[in-house]
Amino acid sequence: MDKATRVLILFYDLIQGKSVNKHAFIEKYELNERSFERDIKTLRNFLMEMHIASEIVFDRRENTYYLSSWENNKFTSVEVITLLKILLGTRALNKKEMQMVVNSIKSVLNPKEKKELLFALYDEMENYIPPIHSKALLENIGYINNLIYQRCKIQIKYIKANGKVIQRDIILVAFMFSDFYFYLIAFINDIKYDYPAFFRIDRIKDIKDLNEKYDEKLYQQYNTGSMRNCLQFMYAGKLLTVKIRCKNCAVEAMRDRLPNNWLVKDEGNYKIYKAKVFGEGFIKWVLSQGNNIEILEPIEMRNKLIEKIKVLSNLYMSI
Repeated sequence: MDKATRVLILFYDLIQGKSVNKHAFIEKYELNERSFERDIKTLRNFLMEMHIASEIVFDRRENTYYLSSWENNKFTSVEVITLLKILLGTRALNKKEMQMVVNSIKSVLNPKEKKELLFALYDEMENYIPPIHSKALLENIGYINNLIYQRCKIQIKYIKANGKVIQRDIILVAFMFSDFYFYLIAFINDIKYDYPAFFRIDRIKDIKDLNEKYDEKLYQQYNTGSMRNCLQFMYAGKLLTVKIRCKNCAVEAMRDRLPNNWLVKDEGNYKIYKAKVFGEGFIKWVLSQGNNIEILEPIEMRNKLIEKIKVLSNLYMSI
């Protein structure tokens, strides 16, 4: 093999994030040690002349060479670790797919950084508990994302929470993740709804492309960016403006949960906020906040909360 080809192979291995074992490379390409060292020097000179902010590092313990930081890497090591910590915390995927994603993301790191990452994530990966459904989702999500991009109408068979299988023709809007699950946001075709319905992707049993397109105006009106701040709870229903009284100690948590909020009045120990929310899930969240948050408006929602509190009270008083 001529030197140019050999140097290109060496450089390719390095920019792929591989550790190049000196003796293994020498043996594979039938070199002597001095020729290998000259190849390394050639690449180091190239990196300097091109002003590339990377260097070829020799790991004496492993007797390997690696590229310290290839300039095309989009992530630093701390960004990769942070991203993977967040990803593991979501418990969004089964263990096999989570491992695949972790391996793909960590591939941008050099060998030394990969060791640090493995140390940071080892216990979490070993003890990772997937969602109960444990279904593989990535292939379905990729297919769904393509259908959304194509503005397709599709037919799905969907398993409801009670186990009943239903069939729906739907108009796709977006998909997003919230609280352990990926959701497909879509309008049910031929039924007049002002707002979309939500379908858990892991409960979609079958997808059929109906080979029909819908008006792009619908996507523009209900795109993910404009809806995300109102879609905290993944329950269908009308878009409502709620008014709440919030203790100061709960303001930060409330504003993170309801980013589409605005301050109405400061009462000292309490603050009055309004926010836009979709669906019944908001009531369930308020119940989890105890006496830190009080619904003031709309009155219908306040009355629903009162009824739910009565049911809970009767449940626990009956013992």
